[in-house]
Amino acid sequence: MANEKFEPGEIITDTEVRLECLRLATEFGPENDRRDPLPIAENYFDWVKQTSKRQSEKTAKKKDKVKS
Repeated sequence: MANEKFEPGEIITDTEVRLECLRLATEFGPENDRRDPLPIAENYFDWVKQTSKRQSEKTAKKKDKVKS
């Protein structure tokens, strides 16, 4: 996944995002966290999903203000 380039507008599945989070947790985490990387990967996944959701709400509010 790290070597793949995504085309604009391509939809990335939750499974692909979860695998990328797991890769990050195992490659860049401290040795103690690499023994059990799933909780760290879940935290990364939750953060990614939360951030993208909030960002879209901000964008929607800005678009509403522009239309008014």
